[in-house]
Formats: sequence, structure tokens, C-alpha cells
Amino acid sequence: MDFTQLTRISVEGTDVTLRPVFDPALHSYSVQIHRGEAIFPLGLDGAFTAADEVLGAIDAELAEIGVRELTGEEAVLLYAGLVHAKGGADWVNFREAVSRVVLDDTV
Repeated sequence: MDFTQLTRISVEGTDVTLRPVFDPALHSYSVQIHRGEAIFPLGLDGAFTAADEVLGAIDAELAEIGVRELTGEEAVLLYAGLVHAKGGADWVNFREAVSRVVLDDTV
């Protein structure tokens, strides 16, 4: 899986792009859902203090604007994008965990 482009995640077959955000002041995650010129924010109120909480809410938010649920790969990319947005040790730990999984799958 390619983790080089995590600031804009396309929802395949749609005109939607997801932009993961971490707010260090609120210690919370959010996503900007871009559809054409419209932006639908999810989590700007600081409600999501863990990246996986966003994944639990994103499909319902997409459904409200008539967009399908994320695929498994898109969800992984969104999660990676959220952790990347936070950076620091969480991002390092994520990359190490992914590397271990890849190595385990090739053995």
C-alpha cells in the first residue's frame, strides 16, 4: 500500500477527496470532505480524540451527501492520513507496524 500521498485521499469512482487533519491545540482528529467546491467538515468540534473514532463516523457522513462507504483500502489510507497528520511517535510506530506486517506476509 502506498503511504506517500496522505494529505488528499481520493474516494475511487467519486468526486470526493478526504483531507485528514489533526488539531494539536484540541488534541483531536477531523476530516475535510471535499466534493467539488463544497467542503463538509467532520469532527471540527474536537469530538474525535482517536483516529479510529473518525473511521467509525466517516461512512455515515458520506452517506449524508450521497457517497458510498469507504473500501477497506480507503479506510486504511484515511487512518494512515490521520496518524500522519498527527506525526511524531504515533506516525513512527504506525510505519514500523506496517513494515512488520509486510515482512510477515512475505515470509
